[in-house]
Amino acid sequence: MTEVLDPRALDARRVIVVAPHPDDEALGCGGLVWHLARLGRLVHVLFVTDGGASHLHSPTWPRARLAATREAEAEAALCELGLDAAARTFLRLPDADMPLPGSPGDAAALRDVTALMREVAPDLVLLPWRRDPHRDHRDAWSLVTRALSEAGMAPATLEYAIWLDEIGAADDHPRPGEMERVGFAIGDALPAKRRAVAAHRSQCGALIHDDPTAFSLTKATIERLTGPVEFYWRPL
Repeated sequence: MTEVLDPRALDARRVIVVAPHPDDEALGCGGLVWHLARLGRLVHVLFVTDGGASHLHSPTWPRARLAATREAEAEAALCELGLDAAARTFLRLPDADMPLPGSPGDAAALRDVTALMREVAPDLVLLPWRRDPHRDHRDAWSLVTRALSEAGMAPATLEYAIWLDEIGAADDHPRPGEMERVGFAIGDALPAKRRAVAAHRSQCGALIHDDPTAFSLTKATIERLTGPVEFYWRPL
């Protein structure tokens, strides 16, 4: 049975939220973020990629324009969640093409994320699920966990899954003895979370209409991820 907690049960004072793309912060942990902000905790969101690969065949939305728009959408979403303007970092790595481990681009990203970890000194990090079936989610988990190691830090972690329940293979799921599942009853945060998701208009089919091959969040996906309880995996 999954334990469902009140967000006030978290005693973390300094929290980093890792979003592989703009919109993952709202979908995965927007409710918990809203509560933490209202509790006066420091919450800093790290957006890892620029999100520019969702509409690659749109003639009117070239990648640079889309990436800038997704960043603006992320700003609007964080406002809905009650975060101030200083509470975010945009790493701007290429969506669906993060640099390979050991490459110069990876080394630069690792330096930047390690510096952020040392600056914020989190006692809790909200990460994408380590085997979520999207390469950027897995790579973002790897980048941040390597940065924590480089910084000599071992904060508590909670991992949120976006795609695991929808398209995950058997091997993507937690293994026996690896994790425990916990839930947080987000209650009053739910309207703000849904507004934060809707702020990502380019991903909800409300903005770009000239790329029939483009990615778009389905109503079913949004409904699955905007219920009254947010679920996380916690390492054992």
